[in-house]
Amino acid sequence: MLRVAFAHYCQANDISGVTIWVLGLARRLASDGVSVAIHFVIAPSSPSLEQCGEPPLFKELRQQGIEVFSAPRRRCLKEDVQETLAFLNQWQPTVFLPQCKPAHYAAAAQAGLRGLPWALTLHSDDPDYWATVEAFGGASYGSSLVCVSRHIHDELNRRRIERPASVIPYGVSVPLTPTEFRNDPFQVVFSGRIWEHQKRASLVIQTLIRACGARDTIRATLIGDGYAREACERQVAEAGLTEAITFTGPLPPSQVQARLLEAQAILLMSDFEGLPIALLEAMATGVVPVVRPIPSGIPELVDHERTGLLVSEDPAEAALALLRLADDPGLWQRCSTAARDLVAGHYSADESYRQWRQLLEGLGRQFSDAPSNPYPIDSLRIDSLRRIAPSFHQEYKPPKARIATLRQTLRTTIARVKHRIKATLGRPA
Repeated sequence: MLRVAFAHYCQANDISGVTIWVLGLARRLASDGVSVAIHFVIAPSSPSLEQCGEPPLFKELRQQGIEVFSAPRRRCLKEDVQETLAFLNQWQPTVFLPQCKPAHYAAAAQAGLRGLPWALTLHSDDPDYWATVEAFGGASYGSSLVCVSRHIHDELNRRRIERPASVIPYGVSVPLTPTEFRNDPFQVVFSGRIWEHQKRASLVIQTLIRACGARDTIRATLIGDGYAREACERQVAEAGLTEAITFTGPLPPSQVQARLLEAQAILLMSDFEGLPIALLEAMATGVVPVVRPIPSGIPELVDHERTGLLVSEDPAEAALALLRLADDPGLWQRCSTAARDLVAGHYSADESYRQWRQLLEGLGRQFSDAPSNPYPIDSLRIDSLRRIAPSFHQEYKPPKARIATLRQTLRTTIARVKHRIKATLGRPA
């Protein structure tokens, strides 16, 4: 019998793409009769269970047939690895799907040494994932590598990581009715974490200020939250555009889709991505993307002037692209239809699930055919922790809140000033 266990973090108001994917796959498996459990590590920034009780999400998952386990993050990486191994020994899955946290991967590698099949999913093209592959992706640890985009798979080959890897893109549902063209207002949306790191919030907000300032029929909505939100709201207020550019904070998936059905364009200015679920959801609705062609899954989704518009990191250029879409209903309609068709044909939730189910069934057969049972897994001597990257211990260092806040504010300010100067000089940023 197939028993699939996930390990993930739990954080208040989390709308990250990985979380959306984890919960979606877990629910689909459970509804298909597969035994599913999720082990959540609760982030220090989230309220403790003693203070506020369990998050509503836990009750909802249990009602959907998913077993839920949780624990606060421990004092060090080793203790979190031991906590995850204790969960595996208690629930005894036949397949393990760890996500995001070094402790989960280290526990999976330790379990893999004992013969438990597991999958290491590369959700993004960034140093943390490559360090994870280097530390825990070796053949001796028994992992199956899964890439969410062809770009990440190509990067695996370029790095000469000689491990078989699957490409299984995320999948999303395609609404029956798409959005429609409107230019009064022409609604632009950003959906995700409002961070300078990765998401480049300063570029997003500068672009929206330029576009909304140039045309009073353009409106913008930022869905999500993050440390750069306050700085972005301040810039909007300074520009006198608080009526045109609004911030919703995190929204549940149903409300996000409702906002997308009112929008005409989605803006993304990230430095790195895997395969952005926010972008897939928008394109499925017929919302036209305006994005940077960074090395990622984005060029696999956005073909310039066919499924969206590609721009540089210059906010002036990105703002002009938004104005162009608002002024050209024909271009918008062609991109909207092609974007929706692409997602429906190649990135549907059903096709993604079919591929994952096939992979999990294969891993489950490995467990059944193994000569011995991997349980119990030893949690005292954790071989997978040897010679791992120092960065894996980073989150356990005592936080220096004021310094961290100042550093984040400084980074956002420097990025904003840099692009203002270059815009004044008439050069692309």
